[in-house]
Amino acid sequence: MPPAAAPPAPLPDVDTLDLDTRHASALTRRALGWLVALLLLVATSAVLMVLYLRAEELQEADRQRTADAQWLDQTLRFHLRRLEADLGVLALRAQGADGPARTSGLGGPWWQRPGQVAFHGWVPAGRAPAAVLPAHTLAPGAAEALATMLDTTRGLQRAAYAGPLATATQAESPWLWLAVPGFEQGRFVGDYVAAVALDRLLADTLPDWFLQDHRVALADDDAPPGLDSFIAPINLPGARLALQVQALGDQAPLAPRAFFAMALVCLAGMLLALARLWRDNRRRQRTEARLQTQLALRSAMERSVPLGLCAWDRDGRLIHVNQAFGRLVGWSPQELLRLAADAGTPLPCWPPEQGNPFERLREAASDPDSQQLGHAWQLQHRDGQRIEVLAHGAPLLLASGEVAGWIGSVLDITERQRIERLAAQQQAQLEASGRLVAVGEVASTLAHELNQPLGALSSFATGLLNRMREQRIGYDEIVPVVERIEHMAEKTGRVIQRVNAFARRQEMTRQPLALAPFVARVAAGADLPEGVQRVLDLPGGDGPVVPADAMLLEHALRNLVVNAGQWAPLGEHATPCVRVELVMPPGSGQVGVRVSDNGPGVPPDQATKVFDAFSSHRPGGMGMGLAISRSIAEAHHGRIELARSPDLLGAQFTLWLPLNP
Repeated sequence: MPPAAAPPAPLPDVDTLDLDTRHASALTRRALGWLVALLLLVATSAVLMVLYLRAEELQEADRQRTADAQWLDQTLRFHLRRLEADLGVLALRAQGADGPARTSGLGGPWWQRPGQVAFHGWVPAGRAPAAVLPAHTLAPGAAEALATMLDTTRGLQRAAYAGPLATATQAESPWLWLAVPGFEQGRFVGDYVAAVALDRLLADTLPDWFLQDHRVALADDDAPPGLDSFIAPINLPGARLALQVQALGDQAPLAPRAFFAMALVCLAGMLLALARLWRDNRRRQRTEARLQTQLALRSAMERSVPLGLCAWDRDGRLIHVNQAFGRLVGWSPQELLRLAADAGTPLPCWPPEQGNPFERLREAASDPDSQQLGHAWQLQHRDGQRIEVLAHGAPLLLASGEVAGWIGSVLDITERQRIERLAAQQQAQLEASGRLVAVGEVASTLAHELNQPLGALSSFATGLLNRMREQRIGYDEIVPVVERIEHMAEKTGRVIQRVNAFARRQEMTRQPLALAPFVARVAAGADLPEGVQRVLDLPGGDGPVVPADAMLLEHALRNLVVNAGQWAPLGEHATPCVRVELVMPPGSGQVGVRVSDNGPGVPPDQATKVFDAFSSHRPGGMGMGLAISRSIAEAHHGRIELARSPDLLGAQFTLWLPLNP
């Protein structure tokens, strides 16, 4: 069995270039909406997490404060209850005696270091506290508080507290007073009273680990607690003891903050990812906008150019046709693509004997240097008419550099070829007309130059013949007339030679020519009307030397001098004048022969027409003199300039000649 044919390569999807920009824009806007919503959700989550953590920290701080207040209350009450027990023992010892009882034998912490109990003593029943307590320990108003404390112990038959009370000197910390009643056989016999300095109580009772993180002081009723402090009440019967506790360090728990920090890191990562996604989305939007612009430009260019465009894959299958190609061959692009889909049906626009003009592109695909090909071809219109086209092609390269197919363009050159054929015919006619014009120019030049000598010859011959018929002339008179006729005949021959040389420009020979004597000879020999003054302003010696054809240059210079002599008498000056001079600007590499007159000059509107053939503003003129002079100057690689003479106020013609060829 023959091996199975390999599946055809996938076609490049040219239609993907025709994107639905409105649908793409709607998708982009929808993606942006979701992105903005996600950003808002992340931001809201971060705010809620901050608020939640703050609330948790506040609750934890409240719980910690409550626990600290309870701990302070229990700790101080525990130590004060031990003091109450010690004072009960001292009350038994002090009954029937005055002053403080002996503290020996007490093992509690209150008596291990001196000064922990500021004062202690026995107050028998029926005696006022002021009579027993030292006067310096009582501040104004303290006696009433102590009397109330003693009454409380007698009435309730249990220990009672008073204070904190300021001392008389107010130099010490306020004292907390404690009274423990004493009974004998159920009868109240007195109170054992003790006072404890509040600062010593807190310093000796509270442990160091608590005081390192807290500052504990007596609460001030006039100063409210701050944000980092709280009031801890101590429940003692008869005393209003409240402590203000201030946290010295950050008491917030570490675990929630660590969790929150991790959450913030995650949120920051999400925000960074969203920011990158937003940037990539904006970049994609700009790319889509540029792509849409390029697509619009491509579509506009494809619609505006008259080129027919086609695209083939590597197997020669047609994959794209534009409208211009369809109009060129009379088939719509859809019809051509449908016909190209049938592999067995050739496209009807290819002539049968020529085939596809772009088949050569496939043959050149293996040549890496073949980037563009072009050749003339023919296409067949739907109505059978042949169309001359110029076909060009270029490879369709992918981003990887692989050739995926070919792009071809055809330009209708049928009309251009018709115009070229018509132009060739017209060129042939123009060349024929040019030859006729050249012949006419030569004929006109001959007529212009031979008019004067032939007229003189005719006049001399007629006069001589009339006098000979009348037999009024002798032999000696005939000789000068014949010599004049001979001179005019020679002049006519020289004119014919100059015109023949001018007509054969390619045979012009240039020889070094001393310009000063040459100009003097030509200007002096020019025939000027009677009464016209001739002024020659020429340097001595040979002057500048130019390469020139003396015969042609003489003809051109003579025309300029004669033309100036004919216009000079038409001016308003009494003495007509023609001036001939040489000018040579330094460093210009050229010399000028300037011919000026004092005639009426050339009107500005006629300045560009005086050198045209058959353009004459003088009665009886043929209009060929200046035209011939300009042609001779151009044959010598020079030129003729027209200006108004600043001195003579007439026309000024300057014949410029290069010093070197």
